[in-house]
Amino acid sequence: MRNNTLLIQERIMALIEHPRSPIAGKLEGVHLFHYDGAPCAQRVRFALHEKGLSRGREVKFDAGDPVSCAGQQGAWVSRQVSLVKKDHLTEAYALIQPNLVVPALVHDGRLHIESMDIVEYLDEAFGGAPLVPKNDTAVMEDATGLTRLGKELHRSIRFVTFRWGLRGLARLSKEDEEQLRDLLKNGNDTEQLVNFYEGYDRQSIPETIYEEHLEKLNAAFRDHEHRLSDGRDFLTGSDLTMADVIWAMKTLRLIECGYPFEQCFPLYFAWFQRISQRPSFREGVMGKHRLMSSAFKFKARLENLLGIGLKREVLMRVT
Repeated sequence: MRNNTLLIQERIMALIEHPRSPIAGKLEGVHLFHYDGAPCAQRVRFALHEKGLSRGREVKFDAGDPVSCAGQQGAWVSRQVSLVKKDHLTEAYALIQPNLVVPALVHDGRLHIESMDIVEYLDEAFGGAPLVPKNDTAVMEDATGLTRLGKELHRSIRFVTFRWGLRGLARLSKEDEEQLRDLLKNGNDTEQLVNFYEGYDRQSIPETIYEEHLEKLNAAFRDHEHRLSDGRDFLTGSDLTMADVIWAMKTLRLIECGYPFEQCFPLYFAWFQRISQRPSFREGVMGKHRLMSSAFKFKARLENLLGIGLKREVLMRVT
């Protein structure tokens, strides 16, 4: 009962009752503000496709004309928020997503933020096999616990992937930093982005901090490996749940950074392979992300060959 209450409270917090953006209230059907390479947005795309909604037409993220605002039957409208072009650091996007991150989803004029809360909303709003197993209390509590752990380790993914994946590519200019501080000056920095970028851009974050975040992830993967040792197909048993959704996208991002899952956690790697073969993953997650994903994997292989990649750091701690 406690987990149910917490989930309801979180979904209420993730629903923006009075959006500041003039666009949100005009949107019909399902519109997703997202970026193809962002794990949080990938979770929502995975869930949308699990629910039978395919990727529809592409419109500008800030387009408010009648044609752009129209819905699309059986599909979701794609509104790309380019993290490369810094679309998320614009006033237009801040009015939609006050935390300046992707994704945000609008369904018939109602704005939702926070990726896993969006997944839970979609699970209730659309058909298909449930991702939140309400009929089995034990499985639901297990899935809720794993999902909560995934949320808690969200910042760890950022620290690890920025340090051993994006590296200098993710640093902000002084102008972008100032824009970030200005947009978050009203206290909406729930992601602690200002503090993170101040340290990251100046390369002043101690190496031990990165290592601590890596070890937190290693510990979680050890636990996942153990739970999969009984032969189950998914993290909580025989059925796909929201726990698989959140952890699969974290795993994809770390694979793109060179994390040696196959070598360190073979059962967990096999689990990810099963997830990655689902049509919802191939189409919803990887559909327009394949080229970028391949580029990151190639970069990671080179860094691992040179002994400066994530693989070396993991093997020092796991084996």
